[in-house]
Amino acid sequence: MRNHGTRTELVQLRPHDHLGWFYSGEAEFTALATSFLAEGAVRGELLMYVSESPDVDGPLATFIGSVDPGHLQVASIAEVYGTSGFVDPVDQRATFAAVLTDALRDGFPGIRVAADNTSLVIDPDRRARWMHWEMVADDFMSQNPVTGLCAFDRDRVDVDALRHLSTLHPLSPVENPVPQFRVFVDEGTLWIEGDVNAMAVDQAMTALERMPWMTDVVVDLTATSFVTESLKARLSMLSATDVNVAVLEGSMDLPTEPEAGVTP
Repeated sequence: MRNHGTRTELVQLRPHDHLGWFYSGEAEFTALATSFLAEGAVRGELLMYVSESPDVDGPLATFIGSVDPGHLQVASIAEVYGTSGFVDPVDQRATFAAVLTDALRDGFPGIRVAADNTSLVIDPDRRARWMHWEMVADDFMSQNPVTGLCAFDRDRVDVDALRHLSTLHPLSPVENPVPQFRVFVDEGTLWIEGDVNAMAVDQAMTALERMPWMTDVVVDLTATSFVTESLKARLSMLSATDVNVAVLEGSMDLPTEPEAGVTP
């Protein structure tokens, strides 16, 4: 299975790993990204550093000088994701697929991308589009030799939004905000795990709309506190679709959340 859960630091990462990480200020992002990319340089991967306005004369310059020519691409958010601030999942997948194809042709074993995506989640409308892209991106990374770091500035994005963004990353930092649940792809199967609620199933159903037809789903409720009536209803709706749904650990036998005003 792909790496998933929490990490204390960005080490021992491998292709298919997809991280959602948080930082404070441009200098911290540069330090975070270059540490992440340095491990990829050792692996011989093609490296991509993406931020709003990369300062190649600042702290990044030292890292640029340490990497073999042609092994690092430095680009702005506008150059990689477009100038509108609203990401189109189909177009964006094609963009990274083209980069990967070229990298493999040139002898790289894969690509490693560190991107400061703060400006693409800065308001609810942009964030909604970004969430759709994350679902497509995770599927792409699960199938290809790609290692991705999605970074967000905690000083510019509120904590609830960060927690929501974390749910679509198999890996995230151990520090808050830790997501209640995660939705990610592994070997062509969509997984829902953690303390699963109705929102998690809704998020998975949205992800299925952007994945190949008849994608299987595994719902792991081993860490779920209560199977609420709302969750049961969402699971029934998911099972009624044309996908194969596996629910782990006989989860429907877990205690149901008591109704308001009723003593358990």
